[in-house]
Amino acid sequence: MSSLADYFDLRKSFPFYGSYHNDKRNQLVHIAFVPVIFTTALTFGSFAKVPSIGSFSDAAALFYAVSFIKMEPTAGLLYAPVIAMMHYLGTQVLTQHMGLAVGLHAVGWLSQFYAHAVFEGRKPALVDNLFQSIHAAVFFVWLELLFALGYKPELHRELQALVKERMKGFAKKQ
Repeated sequence: MSSLADYFDLRKSFPFYGSYHNDKRNQLVHIAFVPVIFTTALTFGSFAKVPSIGSFSDAAALFYAVSFIKMEPTAGLLYAPVIAMMHYLGTQVLTQHMGLAVGLHAVGWLSQFYAHAVFEGRKPALVDNLFQSIHAAVFFVWLELLFALGYKPELHRELQALVKERMKGFAKKQ
């Protein structure tokens, strides 16, 4: 990623993240656990108060929803209520069950690292760009679900071609 603006450009962000998540088994692990990690992170962030906003989690959920709407309006609008639900679950429910939140968070991360090592045979995207990975992961899994359901096949083909182009520079999996 060459600039901050690239983080919010779907045609740059998706290929970056997608190039680290090409194996379908790894994608399934991420589809299952990225929402868990996001929700539990909102749990932890709910204790950090931000003046005039509420909590860090309130600001983060709003930021994610708005940025995803900017990146791909229809998919972002469809995802906004899901983000609101994850926000509610994280800030209102899991805050009453911190042991569960910590356990789910740990299992989510461990599952992803395992999937990268075993299925992709390479390091996760966050090693190369932490901020981009944390932002892109949440939308990537949503888009993968939508694409699997037939959402915007032209866009899916375009993004997959960009992923394949980006992957040409990577060493072959051993």
